[in-house]
Amino acid sequence: MRALVFFLALVLAGPFFFFTDGSIVKDLKLKAETLSPAYIPTENRRCRSNLFIFHHCSYDYVFQQKELDQDYFFLSFGAPETVELMRGNSTGGITSDVGQNYLFNRIATAVAFPIFALIILIRSLSGTKSRSRASAPSVPGTEHQVRSAASLPTHAARRTQFGKRR
Repeated sequence: MRALVFFLALVLAGPFFFFTDGSIVKDLKLKAETLSPAYIPTENRRCRSNLFIFHHCSYDYVFQQKELDQDYFFLSFGAPETVELMRGNSTGGITSDVGQNYLFNRIATAVAFPIFALIILIRSLSGTKSRSRASAPSVPGTEHQVRSAASLPTHAARRTQFGKRR
């Protein structure tokens, strides 16, 4: 049961990160463009790391009289130092340096969690099959071939007197 709950959590984590991030498709389109600094004021700009590998960066900004926010979830061995906004020169789309520099990591994070879930499911299912085979009843007439470890004589049981040399 525990493996099933863990499996479901990992399966749902991939789409969660993709839709919560929300800008992977936009950043893929902006990857081909020339980007320049966007001088837009931001608030609550921060990057947090958990377990040295999982990162969450976010910021709030106002663009065309709309209050917007952006979150990035990704796996990486190094955390970003700053979050700077950038604008595409031809389309005017807004992104950040974290969005562009860690784009592959963000895609890999959204894809990796469902793959990990599939591997865990396969291993847990194969583990239950092997456990059921081990607990299966033995074939009649084969009991005498296998001796249990408790029935084997031990070194101490073979001695007649404790401490006596032979």
